[in-house]
Amino acid sequence: MKKYLKQFSTIIILVVMVIFFTMCSGNFFKVNNILNILRQVSVLSILTAGMTFVVISGGMDLTVGSYLGLTGVVAVQLMTVLHMNIGVSCLLTIIVITVFGLITGLLIVTLNVSPIVITLGMQTVVRGIAYIISGGLPIYDVPDSIVFLGQGYVFGIPVPVIIMVVIVLIMGIVLKYTYFGRYVYAIGGNVEAAKLAGVAVNKILISLYAISAFLTALAGIALTGRLSSGAPASGTGTEMDVITAVVIGGVSINGGKGSMLGAFVGAVIIGVLSNGLTIMNVSEYYQQVVKGLVLILAVAFDVLANRERIKKVKAA
Repeated sequence: MKKYLKQFSTIIILVVMVIFFTMCSGNFFKVNNILNILRQVSVLSILTAGMTFVVISGGMDLTVGSYLGLTGVVAVQLMTVLHMNIGVSCLLTIIVITVFGLITGLLIVTLNVSPIVITLGMQTVVRGIAYIISGGLPIYDVPDSIVFLGQGYVFGIPVPVIIMVVIVLIMGIVLKYTYFGRYVYAIGGNVEAAKLAGVAVNKILISLYAISAFLTALAGIALTGRLSSGAPASGTGTEMDVITAVVIGGVSINGGKGSMLGAFVGAVIIGVLSNGLTIMNVSEYYQQVVKGLVLILAVAFDVLANRERIKKVKAA
């Protein structure tokens, strides 16, 4: 029984939250609001997919929020100021953001410095570049095709939700069923053992930050469509929601443990929490307090679970 409670704890939490908010507000459990939650959580889930790989490897990426801002600014600048083709603009934007991810990974591996320090520095650099390019102001006149990616529907389902499902499924398959995914777990579990086993640790670590940046660029384009503008401030603070979702989803902050499904459920929990509290007219400031406490509790639970597992191993 205890085993099943641990295995399905995130789903149980999600169900309890849905029941609670449904009892508190008759407007919560309605089709339009559920679709709205999924639309809101789509960007977060895509970022979570990339962050899951990074955290399982024992790393951390604080740049994802600033990448969202830079993605919107660069994409809209290319489309409206330079009048470039929409497809080419999106492709170039994705390449630019992915290159930033590669540079971040290279710095972490080359300097052998904590990922938190490097990504925190890159977060500031990238956000500053976004403000410089845009002059500190949002850029409007977003083409209708990009707006469709953020606001459109296909057979009644929001386009961002479709993009989210496709990406989460693909990344989940890669993590669980490929050698690459197994190497990520191996690196997070014991990096020295992974090296001795012949795993190209540095190359994989660099690629993980590039993958995270690549997925963030995709999410950033969808977010640009939803906002109908390229805003340099987009994504501010998003990295904390992403980390919270990953940890709530059962991905160990110490690396080597977690799943894509769990991380996705964690992202949905964050979306449900934000939406439910908003419907209940809870101030955004109080919501920040609640999210911070949730993150602390999730990390504390992870640490205690790791200690218990270590004790069992030693006792055996």
